[in-house]
Amino acid sequence: MLGIYLHIPFCLKKCSYCNFVSLERTELMDAYFCALKNEIGMTGRMYGRKVDSVFFGGGTPSFPPACYITETMDALRCAFDIEEDAEITLEANPCSLDARSLKEYRQAGINRLSIGMQAAQDRLLAVLGRQHTREQFECAYNLARDAGFSNINIDAIYALPGQESGEWGETLRFILKKEPEHISAYALKIEPETPLFHAVSAGAAVPADEDMDLAMYHMAQEILAERGFVNYEISNFAKEGFECMHNLKYWNVRDYLGLGAAAHSCMDQMRFSNTEDVEEYISDMQEGRLRYASSVLVPEKERKMEYIMLKLRLKKGFSFFDYKNRFDEDFREAFSREMEKVVSLGLAKTDGRGLYPTRRGFDLQNQLVSLLVCNL
Repeated sequence: MLGIYLHIPFCLKKCSYCNFVSLERTELMDAYFCALKNEIGMTGRMYGRKVDSVFFGGGTPSFPPACYITETMDALRCAFDIEEDAEITLEANPCSLDARSLKEYRQAGINRLSIGMQAAQDRLLAVLGRQHTREQFECAYNLARDAGFSNINIDAIYALPGQESGEWGETLRFILKKEPEHISAYALKIEPETPLFHAVSAGAAVPADEDMDLAMYHMAQEILAERGFVNYEISNFAKEGFECMHNLKYWNVRDYLGLGAAAHSCMDQMRFSNTEDVEEYISDMQEGRLRYASSVLVPEKERKMEYIMLKLRLKKGFSFFDYKNRFDEDFREAFSREMEKVVSLGLAKTDGRGLYPTRRGFDLQNQLVSLLVCNL
């Protein structure tokens, strides 16, 4: 089964922590979605595999009028064999959702929303440059439920400049009152050349230190576990049966196809990506040129490193059988000393059938992976 990711690189306007195209440049929107549909048509003729997950992400796909998304879904169904029960996710900003657009999304077959709430305090939303308020999030969430969405993820960010631990706890408890099926809790990542990056560089904003970062992460683990959420991936928590099928493709190192400017793909051990330049992408697609900015056959060593790194982001880790099936070697023999080391340090555990990260391994995932692949 194949997963498809569609990159929609538009935001309402530049926010503090991203570098996407502002919707103020509306002349690009028609051309971009026409180009995207052209790429869908061209790639659909190349791959004959069934599709069981579709993910609209990138900037904020809910900002363009809903018709752009529904027409893109029509193009996908014409070009690809999409399973009837496929998980189809749309990332959304609270201030861009209304009853009419939500109804159109549902009619188009979108069955999962990922709403970027980020924080429950308006002052912290302002730090992030977000366009919505806590009240707008509540309104959007309630409208989504009224529209029939029964699979909703809420995004939240911790370790923000000036954020106190009590505020993070308040955010978590506020989210839990909404009873979503899935929660993504990410530590703040400051992207280069964003307003927040420049504020931090100038000393005008001070991110949380490592101790506070870890304390907030543990707080999320404890509070969400009490309410039945499983920390199935380092930063993701779900009720049983509501893990994100699309993102699991990445973490389980399955094939996925990325469509749109700056989209990345990994198919049959090939990794390739489209140009990041939106206007260049549009020009290529208008002329029917499926030209990749980069394309490389991934060497086996790199595939092994990627497998270990991504699989150990999952609570379930990986089975030795699966590793053997992929790489034709016994992990226990090839990594015996490294495995003994990470187990002795309490970073991972094994039952003889596979290797699984511990809670300490989640905290120190970089160390866990580095120790395992140091001799590759």
